[in-house]
Amino acid sequence: MTADSQQARDDAASVAEVAHDAPDEGVAVATTSTRTLLRASFAPDAEVARPLYGGFFSRAFAFTAGGQLYVLRLSVAPQAAESFAKDAYAGRHFASSALHIPEVFLVGTTDVAEEQFAISALVPGRTLEDADPSARRRALPGLLDTLDAIGRVGVGESRGFGMWGETGDAPFATWAAFLAAADRDETKGYYRGWHTLFAGMLERDLYDAVYRRLRQLLIHVPEVRGLIHNDFWFQNILADDEQITGVIDWGNALYGDPLYDVARLSWAADWPGWWYEDGATILVARYGALPGFATRLACYQCHIGLDDLRFYAKNGQGEDYGRARERLLALIAGPHGDA
Repeated sequence: MTADSQQARDDAASVAEVAHDAPDEGVAVATTSTRTLLRASFAPDAEVARPLYGGFFSRAFAFTAGGQLYVLRLSVAPQAAESFAKDAYAGRHFASSALHIPEVFLVGTTDVAEEQFAISALVPGRTLEDADPSARRRALPGLLDTLDAIGRVGVGESRGFGMWGETGDAPFATWAAFLAAADRDETKGYYRGWHTLFAGMLERDLYDAVYRRLRQLLIHVPEVRGLIHNDFWFQNILADDEQITGVIDWGNALYGDPLYDVARLSWAADWPGWWYEDGATILVARYGALPGFATRLACYQCHIGLDDLRFYAKNGQGEDYGRARERLLALIAGPHGDA
């Protein structure tokens, strides 16, 4: 994506929390209601600067208040309230000198269609999705150090494994139990009633075959409880030249084996624009000597691939579904290290 002008780039380049400066067309403009929301809920002098690109489920605006720069994110997605609350929790509990997480000042609900909102600090830099290849390469050492810092975060104040919520606790007693639940239908959340997808794009035979392989590999997976971002793509990593200045969007974060983040990055490293083109090689060079690396990676990629199948089937993304399908067929047909 490109900016509509150099001025738009200058507006956000030094203090951008979000991936891109927004073009004038095709993006929701800042409305009077947005300004009213900010002034009523945050600061009486709040002034919307311009719209910014958000993520898959949200839109965002840069704004000023009291001479400071902030980001307002808005979303009508069912999971938005918990995702924003998780961002706030991550900033309070996980941020450190080695792991920069923008502070979230306020989370709430608007009067319009019960849209969820979050107000956070605007930090220096821009997302790596908006950076050119040379800038991304300069940021690589810091990016890998940040990934390691996520895995080292102390999580002793919370409980459980798997997807944690706004309180910081997760529902599963073990890491293996979370992974094994990949075949379980959901009664709430984004995947509520996802088994109905088997009547459409989602192929039950393929899903079952990958799940069986996951269960075979599961006995080799260690019971490790660390922090997992689970969405560590360019669009969620802020950098100012080679310095990583922020990690955003903690809505999918988990507790479990931190190597799961490595597995996810390796899984989609060859998908254009998501990560480094030689990402899989980079990750093997850095983490390949870890005990049971190949088996753990294969197990986690089975789990990740199953989630991709559900997601793409739910959203009707046939091309992406087909790509994930081919990757999974190759995965379950190939060797898996020391399994």
